Amino acid sequence: MKALLFKVSLMILVSAIVFVAPESPIRTPSVQAAGTTYYVDAAAGNDANAGTSSSTAWRTLPKVNNAVFSPGDRILLKAGSIWNNQYLDLQGSGTSGSPIVVDSYGSGPKPLINFGDTEVEGDGFGVRLKNVSYWEVNNLEITSGQHATDRKRSGILVLGEGAGAGAFRHIYIRNNDIHDVFGTNRRTGGINFYARGSNWMAESTWDDVLIENNTVINVADTGIQIMTDAFANASWTHKFNAFTNVVIRDNYVERIHRDGILVRAAISPLIEYNTTNEIGVSCDVNTTIVNYLDPIYVVAAQWAYATTGAVFQNNEAFNTKVINGDGQAWDFDIDVYNSIYQYNFSHHNEGGALLVMNNTDGNVFRYNISQNDGDRFGTFDVINNGGNLYVYNNVIYRTNGTYNHLTEGSNTGMVYYSNNIFYNMGSGNYTVSPRVQYNNNLFYGANTGTANDANKVIGNPLFVNGGAATGIATADAYKLTSASPAINKGLTITSNGGSDFFGNPLYNGVPDIGVHEYTGAVTVPITLFTDNFEDGNANGWTTIGGSWAVQNDGTFSYVQNSLSGEFIAYAGDGSWSDYSVEADIKINSNGGNAGILFRYQDANNFYMLRLNDTSDTVDLYKKTAGTLQLLTSVSSPISAGQFIRLKAAISGGNITGYVNGTSMLTWAGNPAELQTGKIGLRSHSTPASYDNVQVFH
Repeated sequence: MKALLFKVSLMILVSAIVFVAPESPIRTPSVQAAGTTYYVDAAAGNDANAGTSSSTAWRTLPKVNNAVFSPGDRILLKAGSIWNNQYLDLQGSGTSGSPIVVDSYGSGPKPLINFGDTEVEGDGFGVRLKNVSYWEVNNLEITSGQHATDRKRSGILVLGEGAGAGAFRHIYIRNNDIHDVFGTNRRTGGINFYARGSNWMAESTWDDVLIENNTVINVADTGIQIMTDAFANASWTHKFNAFTNVVIRDNYVERIHRDGILVRAAISPLIEYNTTNEIGVSCDVNTTIVNYLDPIYVVAAQWAYATTGAVFQNNEAFNTKVINGDGQAWDFDIDVYNSIYQYNFSHHNEGGALLVMNNTDGNVFRYNISQNDGDRFGTFDVINNGGNLYVYNNVIYRTNGTYNHLTEGSNTGMVYYSNNIFYNMGSGNYTVSPRVQYNNNLFYGANTGTANDANKVIGNPLFVNGGAATGIATADAYKLTSASPAINKGLTITSNGGSDFFGNPLYNGVPDIGVHEYTGAVTVPITLFTDNFEDGNANGWTTIGGSWAVQNDGTFSYVQNSLSGEFIAYAGDGSWSDYSVEADIKINSNGGNAGILFRYQDANNFYMLRLNDTSDTVDLYKKTAGTLQLLTSVSSPISAGQFIRLKAAISGGNITGYVNGTSMLTWAGNPAELQTGKIGLRSHSTPASYDNVQVFH
């Protein structure tokens, strides 16, 4: 157990609000009562057959559509069969414990329904369930291909409309592959639950919905969605609870014209283990289709609207695009309350990680990882008139060339950032506002002093391999190593979900900062020296050559502005032997070089680890008796105008060099040479900025 260094209780969560990640809803068991099994074989079947055995199978889908099915019936489609310009429009309802099931039989590819340009009552679809309950649709492949016709199309359409509309139950959509379906507006796409109608029509609701293990690829407009027209109908009452007991799980959604996964008007939906990729793209369609597709106004990968108690967890979202707005991975949209994003991984989403819209309150964003999401609207884009938002124990990781803006409007509520790791090798400031509160966050990289956090930690979080995760399956890269300054520095948060990103229980002693609650033995480094120059001075530093001053360079940093000669600033204790020194360094002219010095004895005797923009290398030098010698060098992209974290770790005669936390070079030398010395900063004929200097043992 970690030593109990301190414990501070965070009372920012309203005591009446308890956030508990739900288990999967208790579902009606799919035990089949007495019913008839029907077989459909596109090659060997005959519609004149009875259809009740594989040897007497029906042939066409219109034959299926003419039947009204009863509880316990099964409609089995032959594997490998293909039906072109046909669709399933299913009739009848099952009962509790005895649903009607559509599935496949035999071996081979999933049965394929290519509904082409067909339509019924203005809709094109591969499968439609209209005004029915207790159905399960499994193991089909559905497509429509490309057509010039302007038409609403959905792969699977679950529709409540007209006189038969009402309260529907138990619709399960599992293991289906839907692709190349192109509808004309946001209410169409891959898998679409829709309460549709104008004021005179009856209202629809659904309870016990499962959408699981499907693939939806190259679809317009939306991948998977639940939707009601109650928002436009004054006489309809289920604007916020049209859907109950909804689970959307283990689906893969890719190359979608608009939104990836969208839940509306739901109570406590669970959206978990889904992957979305390339959301907000124009799909692979010809120009004729592009002309009639719904214009893309705004998109997000996985989000909720007019919903209470949603939980989005263990999902991955990447490559979401910015078209006319948004482009985030996640979104608490309008009228979303008391909902949670947790244990999710997002990367390379152009609009950022999280959007928060107006008329929201009590929402939580915790234990998520954002790796190199874009900066179009900021990592967190919180719109005016939002309520309280709680953002804690996340990792926001940015490498060079990207930004880490945290933007909030003049919210009516508060935004609380606690226990987060902001790893920022780009630029951009942290919002300072009476409605934004920072508590016990770790800041590393650019502009660490701009956040108003009285208990902040500044330093390298020492991830296992930060930035190296390729997806949620490799997120172990963001675990903490034993010497991380994030360990034991967090704030206790009540109703915290009970576990970290990796399933470790909370807490192991004092809380840790970030997504990982460290459980191993803790190595606590001894800090020998630190200077972030936020006090506006460089007391303790001695300079040789150049023009040195503390300047506001987005954050306060130590800047050398001269253009010709060797420039050194040194500090510390000449008796230091084995230690690590690190600093943020920005080369302020193209083709320059700048670095850190260690075991510095005087201007003629030291080691140097430097960034070289001319050759795009990291170089290790030794200078003895005034002679500078290159010891080793490794290629690394160096960009002028960007802060880069440089670190040297020295033990005996062994030296390891790091760039942005990643080990880049090692060298074993003579342990008797340059055994002790101070630390320093150096450039040659190059203006440069230095910040967040740390020395620890």
